Amino acid sequence: MSAFRSEISSRIAQVRGDLSLAAATGDDYLVQLSLGQLESLARIAVEHDLTIEGVEEDLALYGLSTPAAGLSQLPAEA
Repeated sequence: MSAFRSEISSRIAQVRGDLSLAAATGDDYLVQLSLGQLESLARIAVEHDLTIEGVEEDLALYGLSTPAAGLSQLPAEA
């Protein structure tokens, strides 16, 4: 595993833990902050072709789509 992938995975795991704790304690501000961080990290992962398990599900719980799902496909050249 590359150092970059390891760091992204570690940060996502930390943010997912923060999100879980915030949701469990009813801290709406920390939930929103964590979701923003998770979306940003997911976008970085997508830009570097990294798949991180569980992120799509975590975002979907809050009605958010993953950055990968929101990227438009370029039309094929004729």
